[in-house]
Amino acid sequence: MTPKPKTKAKKPAPPRLTTKQVMAELKAAGTAQTAKTFRNHGVLGDCYGVSYAFLKKLHKRVRTDHKLALELWQTGNHDARVFACWAADGDKTTMKLLDQWARDVDNHVLAIELASLAQDTNRAHRIMAKWIDRKSEWSSSMGWGVASRLAMQPGRGPDEGGITEVQVGELLTRLKAGIHSAPNYTRHNMNNALISIGCRPKWKTKAIAAAKRHVRRVGARRRRHRPQHARRRPTHQHAVHRKRQPGLGLAAAATP
Repeated sequence: MTPKPKTKAKKPAPPRLTTKQVMAELKAAGTAQTAKTFRNHGVLGDCYGVSYAFLKKLHKRVRTDHKLALELWQTGNHDARVFACWAADGDKTTMKLLDQWARDVDNHVLAIELASLAQDTNRAHRIMAKWIDRKSEWSSSMGWGVASRLAMQPGRGPDEGGITEVQVGELLTRLKAGIHSAPNYTRHNMNNALISIGCRPKWKTKAIAAAKRHVRRVGARRRRHRPQHARRRPTHQHAVHRKRQPGLGLAAAATP
C-alpha cells in the first residue's frame, strides 16, 4: 500500500479585530502631515491622517467584516469610514445602507471610496440612477462615479448590477445636456463616464462626437469671456526669438 500524502494542518483563523482595536491602530498610524493633506482635499471633522499604505496592510488582516464596517462608520472618523468601505460585505450592503452612508459624505475622498463599494454590489445600477438625480454635489458625483465604472464592464448583466446598452445611451444623453451646469466634482466624474463610454465596444464614435461638441463649446466660452489683461504677453526673451529676420520666415526665426 502506498502511504497517503500528509496534509498540512490549516492555520487557525486570526482572532477578529474589534472596533476599539482598529480605532487604536488607526490613531497610532496617523500623522499630522497626512492629515494636513486630507484637509487640503476637503476632509472635515475628525481625521487621524492614516496613509493608504497602512490601510492596505490592515485590510489584509481584517478582509471582509461587515459588522466591523458598520461600527467603524458610526464613529464619524474619516479614516475609519474609508476603511469601513473596504471592509464592508457587498452582498450585505443594502440600498438603504448605501443611501444612509451617502448622506454622511462631505468630501470627495470619501465619495470615491463609497462609490467603489457601491459598484461592487448587485444594486450598483439602481443606486447609480438614484444618486445621479440628487442635487447634492457628493451624491451626484458618486452616481456618475459608479456610472463610469459600470460603463467599463460590458459583460456585466443587470442581475449583477450592470447597465444595458439602452442605459448607456441615456447616460450619454444626460451627460451632454447637463455637464456644463454640473458642480465641479460631478462634472469631473461625468468626464470620466464619457471616457468610459468611449472605451465600451460600439460606443467609441458616439463618445468622440460628444467630446468634440463639449470641447468646442467650452473653448468658445472661455475665449469669449477671457479678460484682455489675462491674455499671455510674450516676455522679452520670447520676443527676441520671435523677431523676424531678413529672408527668413517666422517659424525659422523662432528656431534657435
